[in-house]
Amino acid sequence: MARLKKLLAALLRYARVARDLFPLTALGALVLAGAAVAFLRYGYRQVDLILLVVGAVGLGLGVLCLLLVTGAAVWVWVRFRRLSGAEALRLECGFAARTGFQLPSLWYVPMVKLSWTWQSPEATVRAVPFRRRLHEEVTPSRRGLHEEIVRKLTVSDAFGLTAVTLTLREERAVRFVPSVGALKQMHVVRSIAGGDALSHPAGPPEGERADMRHYNPGDPIKFVLWKVFARSRQLVIRTPERAISPVRQTVAYLVAGAEDEPAAGAARVAVDSGALGSEWVLGADGNDVYAKSSVQALELLARSAGTPPGGSGAGLQDFLNKATPGGSLGRAVVFVPGRPGPWLERVVAAARSRSAPGQVWSPVEFVVCTDGIEVGRRSSWLPSWALRREPPAPGRARAAALKDVNAVCDALGGARARVMVVDRLAGRVFAEGHRRAMEAT
Repeated sequence: MARLKKLLAALLRYARVARDLFPLTALGALVLAGAAVAFLRYGYRQVDLILLVVGAVGLGLGVLCLLLVTGAAVWVWVRFRRLSGAEALRLECGFAARTGFQLPSLWYVPMVKLSWTWQSPEATVRAVPFRRRLHEEVTPSRRGLHEEIVRKLTVSDAFGLTAVTLTLREERAVRFVPSVGALKQMHVVRSIAGGDALSHPAGPPEGERADMRHYNPGDPIKFVLWKVFARSRQLVIRTPERAISPVRQTVAYLVAGAEDEPAAGAARVAVDSGALGSEWVLGADGNDVYAKSSVQALELLARSAGTPPGGSGAGLQDFLNKATPGGSLGRAVVFVPGRPGPWLERVVAAARSRSAPGQVWSPVEFVVCTDGIEVGRRSSWLPSWALRREPPAPGRARAAALKDVNAVCDALGGARARVMVVDRLAGRVFAEGHRRAMEAT
């Protein structure tokens, strides 16, 4: 069975290559076949002068386009099949830039035009004509690190009768970093950890039970404040006050997955704006190393785009165990996508293990990131094609539905974690009350 699958994959690959190199399009084959029938059957045999002329013109035009397109494709392939030596390309997603790659416009070949796209990495390509040459302008669609650019170049005629698609490979280092969108800064409040104002070095960092918090399953029932419950109908318990001092170091983590570009952009803003403090450590899915500088962080965020679906959120537990500053006490901020996915269960399990009763770790804080939130509901009686929307701009994710955002926030909040929603496209931060108000509309 494995050999059969490999054989079928190889046959499909060769079939695609043959289809790309076959010069006739479906329209061209139909036109040539119709012209041949009109010329031979009706024009030549039945001496129909009108169909004779029409068939001759159709055959001549098709053959001429075939020769011109095939010759131009061979010339382009011989001249541009091997490209290397260009400087590294470093761009930001969502912003267009020239790459230095250019092709002749073939203005001297009648009825022939050139166009190309990027097969890898993901980017939108625009050919800008300037001084009888076509200059490449790309807009990255997804962050990533690549060592090669694969272009699909199509040589076709003006009538769409013939087309030859060539694959051009260029050895070039490419780094696409996530876009920050409208986020200029992120106010990430520094956490607190155990201080040094203790009565005895061997004593616990606890004092009288003067603090309060909401009751959680497993808490001792004897510490419940029943008078507060009688007034507010909310279970609140007394907790020991702790000697505290500000933590100067924060750990952050990026969970990669579907529609994770807003999360990567928010993580970049947190690093660049200094929101994580003077000392920080950044980790991400698909990476075995951690970043402690902005340059390393950009490389790490770009590399996380290659994380397979099975690895989304898989490294969070190990990261929290190894990179938490100050021993067991420390603050962790995790950037996650705004849509549920296979990563959600793994991330919730990691957060629950950190906030389990008896643990001294600080709870994980989550930043749910989106590129807009869809609040309105579609009418069921309208056809789906009438509500079809345009695809998002390069470098942006699709707007997340409010129900998906609430599903992610509810799952993370169930692990006793603080949750914040960030809209990268609008540059806004939504609290719990904002989400519930949108849901009520």
